[in-house]
Parts: sequence; C-alpha cells; structure tokens
Amino acid sequence: MSRILVLGDLNLDILADAAESARAGDEVRGVVRVEAGGSAGTFARVAASLGATVVFLGAVGQDIAGDLLERSLRDAGVEPRLRRVDMPSGAILAIRRGHERSMICSRGANDGLREEWIDRRWFDRADHLHLSGYAILADGQRAAARQAIAWASAAGASVSLDPPPANLIQSFGVGEFREELRGVNWLFPNEEEGRTLSRVSGDEAVVHTLAEEYEAGALTLGARGAIAWRGDDVDRCAAGLPLDVNPAGAGDAYAAGFVVALLSGEPLARANRAACAAAVAHLTSRGA
Repeated sequence: MSRILVLGDLNLDILADAAESARAGDEVRGVVRVEAGGSAGTFARVAASLGATVVFLGAVGQDIAGDLLERSLRDAGVEPRLRRVDMPSGAILAIRRGHERSMICSRGANDGLREEWIDRRWFDRADHLHLSGYAILADGQRAAARQAIAWASAAGASVSLDPPPANLIQSFGVGEFREELRGVNWLFPNEEEGRTLSRVSGDEAVVHTLAEEYEAGALTLGARGAIAWRGDDVDRCAAGLPLDVNPAGAGDAYAAGFVVALLSGEPLARANRAACAAAVAHLTSRGA
C-alpha cells in the first residue's frame, strides 16, 4: 500500500448551527459539535481509513486539545510526528446559518512547525506528499513546506496540495501563491479557488488551464460533484454532496480519496468516483 506524508494544519473544529433569528446578545439552543479537524488532519485520517500508510507532520500545543488531536490521528491509524510548542493548539469555529457558513480560525500551534524540525529521512520511502495550502500562507510553515516539497521531489514522490480559501490566496497575492506551488504535481481547488488560481471563469476553462500546469487534480464543485483530470483525460463525477450539512472537510476528504485511488493504480474515472464517495462518507460521519 502507498506511503503518504502529510504536512499541515491540525485543529479542533467547533461546528455550530445557529438560529437565523438569533440577535446580538441572545442565548439560543442549537447543535454544537466538537471534532478533530484541520485540512491536513482530515486528509490524513481519511487516507488512512482507505488503507494508505500515512505519516503526519505538524505542530500542536502542550494542552488538552493537543492531546486530543494527537489521539485522533493514532485512532485513525495515522502515525503522528508532532512538534509540541508553547502555543495553544489550533482551533476553528464554524457557524452555519442555513446554507451559509462563517469561520473564525485561530492557527495557534500550527505556526510552530519549523523547517529545521523536518527530517529528510522521513521522505526516503514516501510515495506521495500532501500539503494543506494553509502551510503556504504561514511564515513559519512556509519554509517547512518548501523543504518538504524539495525533498519529496528529490525522492521521486508526487506532491499534491489543497488550496486555502480564495480570499486568503488573494490577500497573500495570487502570483506569489502560484510561485510557491512549484514542485506541486496534483491540485484540488474548489470553484472559487480554481477561478482565482487560473484567472479564468467557467468550470471547463478552469480545468483546462490548471491541467496545463498540474498533471492531475480536480475542481471540486460541492453539491455538483467534481471534474477531475490527469493529463489530457478529464472526468466529471455527478455524485454530489448533500446540501443540508456543514461542508467542512469535504474537499480534504475528496483529495484523500483521489490520491489513494490514483496511487493504487485506479484509472481517472474510478479515482474521481472514489473521491466523491470519500467526501460524502466524511460528511455522513459528521452527522449528515
């Protein structure tokens, strides 16, 4: 089975469904769930559940949240190689009102991952490296991400990345972000991220443009499924995501399903459908 290294964020996710009628200062009853998350963390857990050997590289705080996040990796069959730092573990508050979602992110200990902590020997037997796009945005993690990409490429491993939200890419600088993706082979943007990175509009145009730079990947379309490519081969999966759930982590689960399937030798169409199924399964496991 494939050996995958994952580098990036590990967060405690606090997911809340808020009443649309709630006013400032009100206390209302609703559904609140606390789960282990993080873009890279979700990818790692899903990839391990699909049979891959997964090693996670990241940082957490010396706090109870850090303990819970490390345990979440071990329980999922992921080997954690975590740096413990004197910062609170990362956390995200996601509030959903109807089909709209707002997120407040505290990166915390995630920014404690440093280049000098990464060991080149970890890459010797790796088949693939996956990175969370958030690692590119953070000053501390960026150097570690660059080093990991260089060592994975030198070892002959493929490299994938799930971009961060489009507004964060724009704040960082689209050109600057694209420059950081040198060495990345596979890319998994959603619609808005794809338009931002490709600078074109229309699903097919976005896929065509990105396929000229990245040998494989997918444009994830939420409830409409995904359009995947590998070289000149393009496949659309119509099996979409349910509309009535918090979509947090669906794109990361999709990427994990796609990467594991493609590394296992599956053709593009099967990899795309396996990835869509992984995304739906992830949402279902979160109470869909």
